[in-house]
Amino acid sequence: MRVQETFVSIQGEGELAGVPSSFIRVSGCNLRCVWCDSPATSWAPRGDRIAVDALVERCASGPRHVVVTGGEPLLFTETVDLTKALAGRGHHVTIETAATVALPDVHADLMSMSPKLAHSTPHGRDPGWAARHEDRRRRPRIIEALMAGPWQLKFVVRAGNPDALRTDIDEIEALLAELSLPAADRAHVLLMPECIDGARLGGELAALVPLCHATGFRLGLRLHISLFGHTPGT
Repeated sequence: MRVQETFVSIQGEGELAGVPSSFIRVSGCNLRCVWCDSPATSWAPRGDRIAVDALVERCASGPRHVVVTGGEPLLFTETVDLTKALAGRGHHVTIETAATVALPDVHADLMSMSPKLAHSTPHGRDPGWAARHEDRRRRPRIIEALMAGPWQLKFVVRAGNPDALRTDIDEIEALLAELSLPAADRAHVLLMPECIDGARLGGELAALVPLCHATGFRLGLRLHISLFGHTPGT
C-alpha cells in the first residue's frame, strides 16, 4: 500500500491522547479539506509502496498501540490485511477516518471518526474538488456502520471565531440528532480547534471549555501540536 510516512510518537488527539503509539500514514484521500494538516496525503499525495508484512515488522519493536491514519485508510483494501495482522501481533489498532466509506472486515480496537463540517469545503481553492468534497463529506449511515465497535467522533471547529463556532456546533448537533446519539454517548464526541499554531492553541482550547460544559462534549486536545508544533513525524 502507498504510505506517506511511518513514525513513533504519542497519540495527540482523542480519548487516547498521550498514549505512546506507532503511526502508519497512508497516502490518498477522497476529500480535500481546505485546511488539511496532511496535504502530502491529499492535495499533493506522495509516498512509497510498502508491503503489509513490512509495515507490521516496523511496528513489532514499538509501542503496543498502532494508529492507521491518512489520508483515508478505509479507501484501501490492504488496510484489512494490515489491521488484522497488527491485531494478530497483539497490537491495539486505532483507525483514523473521515467516515465517508466503510471497509468490510477491517479490524479496529478504536474507530476514530472525524466527519468534516461545511467549513472544510474548498470553495475558493478548487471549485471542482469543492463539489466532490461537499457530496462526500457527510455520510451518517456510514458513521452508524462504523459505530459497530468502540468509537469516538472528533470534530474540527472554528474555536477562534464565536459566530463561526456556533454554526459548527449547530451542524454537529444536527448530525448527532440524525444519528439518534444517546445523551450518555456525548462524552465520546470531541471538539478540536482548527489550529496548527502552538502559540494560539492554548487560547482556542480554553475557548471551548464553556461549550463542553454546556453540551457534554469532550475537549479534544492536539497534544502533538502543543509539544512539537506542526511537524512531520510527530
